[in-house]
Amino acid sequence: MRKEPINVKNAEKIIPIGQKIDIFVRDGDFEGIYSSYIYDMDEKYIYILLPTNKNGLNAYIRRGEVFDISFIDSKERRVGFSTKLVDVIKEEDDKTIYKVEKPKEVFYRIELRESFRVDILTESEIMYFKNAIPRKNKATIIDISAGGAKLSANIELATKLNIGDKVFLSFELDDNMKLENIEAKVVRKAIAKENGLHHYGLQFINLDKDTKEKLIKFCINKQLEFVRKMRGL
Repeated sequence: MRKEPINVKNAEKIIPIGQKIDIFVRDGDFEGIYSSYIYDMDEKYIYILLPTNKNGLNAYIRRGEVFDISFIDSKERRVGFSTKLVDVIKEEDDKTIYKVEKPKEVFYRIELRESFRVDILTESEIMYFKNAIPRKNKATIIDISAGGAKLSANIELATKLNIGDKVFLSFELDDNMKLENIEAKVVRKAIAKENGLHHYGLQFINLDKDTKEKLIKFCINKQLEFVRKMRGL
């Protein structure tokens, strides 16, 4: 993951009120990725709704704590900035608002590289076409990113797929994330020496914005889980 500075004179042009955002809490009891929205903004501060994760857990951040905000802007770039919690505001309707520092001029464009992928083992249904006839088979996803995945397949499937073929994947990443008919293209094909299974490198194509966001969050959370395990050693 690489950060490239973006100089702006008006933050409102980059991050408007109502913008959906991701909150990355770096450490502590609530370390992880959360979702929120831009509630309001003034000359010095941004006001965001209480962040929650996919399981409905709220991120209770302390005053003075530093965290990161990122989002997809109007140019389809993932951009973000680091900020600090200034105050916690309770609205009359029991709504909790976080008052955070507004970035003055610098945002970062965040580029997710091919290396930003995580190892998994999950079964996938794979649909492909041969002679204009739809075929289905099973394969195992062994790693995944927002840009693609690696499949492990048996010899039966290996004799039917070639580089350049398009496939459609349906699989579950966890209890709350089921993805269906994800279009991909075969870009690599190899035989694993250790077990003789065929491995395919897939590039996702025509991926919609919401699905890409889900994959990014999944990969980040998996990396955080790995870091926590390493810390516990």
